[in-house]
Amino acid sequence: MSVLLPPPAGTALLVPVKINSNSKTRLSGLLSPEERQALARAMLRAVLSRLAGAYGGLPGVGLAAVGLADGGLAAVGRDGEALNEARGFGFEIIPEAEQISESRSVDRACSRLAGQGWRGVLRLPLDLPLFHPVALNPLWEAVQAAPGNIAVLVPSRDGTGTNALYRSPPTAFASRFGPDSLRLHLEEARRTGVEATVLSLPELGLDIDTPEDVAELLGRDEAGENSGGAIRELLLAWGVAERL
Repeated sequence: MSVLLPPPAGTALLVPVKINSNSKTRLSGLLSPEERQALARAMLRAVLSRLAGAYGGLPGVGLAAVGLADGGLAAVGRDGEALNEARGFGFEIIPEAEQISESRSVDRACSRLAGQGWRGVLRLPLDLPLFHPVALNPLWEAVQAAPGNIAVLVPSRDGTGTNALYRSPPTAFASRFGPDSLRLHLEEARRTGVEATVLSLPELGLDIDTPEDVAELLGRDEAGENSGGAIRELLLAWGVAERL
C-alpha cells in the first residue's frame, strides 16, 4: 500500500452526519427503512474509524462532525447516536438545533472551524464504501502545490456531484451541495476568485445513493482495504443482489 501522506498543517476534516428514517430515500425501492439506516450507519462508522485511525492525534490536523443535536451534547434520535459515535472516535461535535440543508450545515461548521484558526477544511460525505485515507494523497499533494485561496473538488462517479470539497480558507465560497453541485461549486470558485482543481479519485467517486450505485459496489471483486468489502458483505447478507 502507498505511504499515507498527512494533510497540510491547519487542516480540519469535516463529516456531516444525518441518519434518520429519511436516509437514502432513493434506495427505498431496494432497501427497507431499517436497512437504509443500518447501511448509512455502517458507512459512517467506516469513514469515521479510518479518518480517526489515520489522522487522529496528528499535530495541526482536526476532526469534526456536524449534525442534529438538542442543546449541544443532548443528541436527538439516530443522528444523535451517530454523533455520539463520532465523539467516541475523537471528533469535535458541531451541534445543530435544526437542519436546513447540507450546504447550510457545512458552511456553518466551516465558519466555526475558521474561527478556531483552521486554515483549510475538507468536507467528506458519510457514504463512501471504498474510502481509505491513502486515497486522499493526491488531494493533499494538490493542496500543497497551490498555496493561497484554493479549492480542490472530487466529483461523484457520474461527474455531476461533489463528493469531496476542500477549501482554504474554509469560508472561501458558499457550498452548493445537491444536483449538479460540481458545476455550481466551480462557478462559486470562479465568482470569488478562488483557484479550483478537480481531481477524479475512484475511491471517493462511488457514493451509495441509488440502486445503480449498489450494483456497482456489488459487482466489484477486488480485495484490499479500499475494496468496500465490509459494506458489500452487509448488502450480500441482506440478499440485496437478488433484489436488483
